[in-house]
Formats: sequence, structure tokens, C-alpha cells
Amino acid sequence: MDPTPEQTLVRNILEHATDYPWRVQDVGVLGLWLDDRREHRLHVWHPDGAVGDPPIHDHPWNFASTVVVGELVNRRYVEHPDGREYLRERYAPGNERDRRADTVRLVGAPETLRAGDRYRQLAHELHESAQVPGTVTLLRFEHGAADRPELTLCRRPNTPWVSGQARPATPDEVQRITGAALALFDGP
Repeated sequence: MDPTPEQTLVRNILEHATDYPWRVQDVGVLGLWLDDRREHRLHVWHPDGAVGDPPIHDHPWNFASTVVVGELVNRRYVEHPDGREYLRERYAPGNERDRRADTVRLVGAPETLRAGDRYRQLAHELHESAQVPGTVTLLRFEHGAADRPELTLCRRPNTPWVSGQARPATPDEVQRITGAALALFDGP
């Protein structure tokens, strides 16, 4: 089967990964902005690099995502009195230190997505995702009317806070994580 245009673009970037300014987050993702408007972003997932379990969270903007290679399970959560209890923390984007907390009961519904699958995530929807190491997603953010002044992160009581802030990735991290993605392109 011939590669899609997205697969060709992504593979080319990954083969020259050290030429780009990647950022890494403790939630287990290596990210690269693909444009100056910060509308398109490439994610290479490395769950082995995550600190703790994937956090349940929302986003500042709506986005659409395409799985380029690999597989992920996206689980969306809603409040429900019979759900599992979580510590819910709310904060302004860019200001994780000033959080206010309460508890919430949530239930989640999973959706498995594979290469070529697309999904849309609304900014206010709580979700978490778990990925096969090396899974690559291509995101398109919908900036504008849906920009949110407050974000939410939910975690099990007595588990540590996991920051959503990104830092520059080291060359070793870039090579290791993008190498896992290239291995998925090449198959078993």
C-alpha cells in the first residue's frame, strides 16, 4: 500500500528529526510545531517516558487529530455519581502553581484508533490517551472562539501532579523517541 501524504511528510521529518526544535512533556509526548501560527503540531508518543499514569485533562482549544502510524486508545470522561473518584484541579493556562482543587466522580468510554483514523476532541472534554510507543499523531488546533481561560486535570487521590509544561528535548530523547516511530513505519 502506498503511503499517504501525511505519512510521507512525517517520515521525512522523523528521518531528519535532529534538525527540528522538539519539545518534550512529562505526559509522554515529544512535540513539534509545524507552522508559525501554532495551528499544526506533530506528536510522537513515548509512554515509557511519562511520569505516572496518563492524566485526565482538557485543552485550551478544540483540535482534530490523525493517527499517522501506531495505535492509541482515547478515553473520554464524563461526570457520573457511580464513577471513580478523582482529585480535580483547575488552573489558568501557563500557571500550574495556582490551582484550586475539589473531587469529582468520572466514568470513561474508550475508543481505539489506528493509522489513518481521525478524531476530534472538544476543548472542554476530559480525556486521557494511552499509546503504543512511537505512535505519531498530527494535530490541527482550532484557535479562536473556543479558547479557554481555565484548564482541568484530574488524577487519582495520592498520586503526584504531572506538569503539562514542555521543555526542550535533548538530542538523545529526539533520536530515541523518533527512532521508535520510524520502527513502526517499517513494521515488524
